[in-house]
Amino acid sequence: MKVLGHKNIWALVALLLAGTVISSARTTPSEVIVQPETTLEFEDDFSYMEEVEEYVDDYFESMEFEEDQPSVIKVYDENGELVLIEDTSDNELSEEAVRLIRQSEFLTEYDDTTYYRLNS
Repeated sequence: MKVLGHKNIWALVALLLAGTVISSARTTPSEVIVQPETTLEFEDDFSYMEEVEEYVDDYFESMEFEEDQPSVIKVYDENGELVLIEDTSDNELSEEAVRLIRQSEFLTEYDDTTYYRLNS
């Protein structure tokens, strides 16, 4: 059996590399046929954008942006006694309620009710 020398191994590697390059050069890449008319139509036709904008507008109009406003306001004094109960379902507060709320400190909001405590 013949022993391959250092020079012979590099010659074999170079020959294999050359064969790989030549065989890959012979194969043609798969060609993608692009029709210029189709590309131009896509670039020029933005009618779908109008439909998308109409759809988005309809979607946002159908959504109801309601903030959950508390329907009852309760004001307590320093001793924890209830001073005022005000129904705010009609979105108007009485003058007394406005005055007491301005003099009080916000405590919490729970279950459609806002709680305040009068400052001393």
